[in-house]
Amino acid sequence: MNELIKIKNLSFKYSEKHETIKNISLEIPKGKWISILGHNGSGKSTLAKLLMGLLKADEGEILIGEEEILLTEESVQDVRKKIGIVFQNPDNQFVGVTVLHDIAFGMENQQVPREEMIEKINHYANLVNMQDYLHKGPHELSGGQKQRVAIAGALAMDLDIMIFDEATSMLDPKGTEEIVDLIKLLNKEHKKTIITITHDLEFANLSDELVVMRQGEIILKGTPEEVFKEEELLKSSNLELPLALKLQNDLKHHNFKNKDKIMEALWKYGLKK
Repeated sequence: MNELIKIKNLSFKYSEKHETIKNISLEIPKGKWISILGHNGSGKSTLAKLLMGLLKADEGEILIGEEEILLTEESVQDVRKKIGIVFQNPDNQFVGVTVLHDIAFGMENQQVPREEMIEKINHYANLVNMQDYLHKGPHELSGGQKQRVAIAGALAMDLDIMIFDEATSMLDPKGTEEIVDLIKLLNKEHKKTIITITHDLEFANLSDELVVMRQGEIILKGTPEEVFKEEELLKSSNLELPLALKLQNDLKHHNFKNKDKIMEALWKYGLKK
């Protein structure tokens, strides 16, 4: 599978004294779900902004396909035709007076013809299960519903890559479940490349691969199973394994009589997709 995103020797600092991203390299294959893990200040959200072209790297390069991200008005607009981002706070990204206007916003900037726009609004509102809310205002929606509207607006612009930057951290359990189910749908059925920025290891466990960051550097990469074996390294990065994942590790290290059956039960309980 060809890599859709290539990050090569990337460095960035907000000031001379504080380097936020330190010479990192990463390849994200097309159609994969990658979670970038790290505690506050690890650099994971800064990396998302660099991918979106919201910040310009001091050194290194980011390639989407064969196209390099440069911080010019033209290239940033090209990037945003390929990558969409859903941020942490749903209130900060609702730009329309109604759901319909919010989904239409990006397409209006792209000068999509009206008939095509209406067709896309209806299609993506249905996809995120918001078709009955098209004429509702933001004050009438829950946090999870606002996030679903943001996702619909991004998808309506025919984006192949979706970044979710702590997109569930301000939601209640029901809203979180809604967004997680939608991410699974986008990745598995619609073949979107998904990048989730998070410090929640249980959520990250659903993805194909994990990238762990600490103080601007990548310290660990691999499948969830590979990464979660490194429990001490995760702890040193202020990332705690949830109880179910700790149990999984303990079972692997002990010779319980019915270990395989217990592992299967835990797996079904929610340790894997």
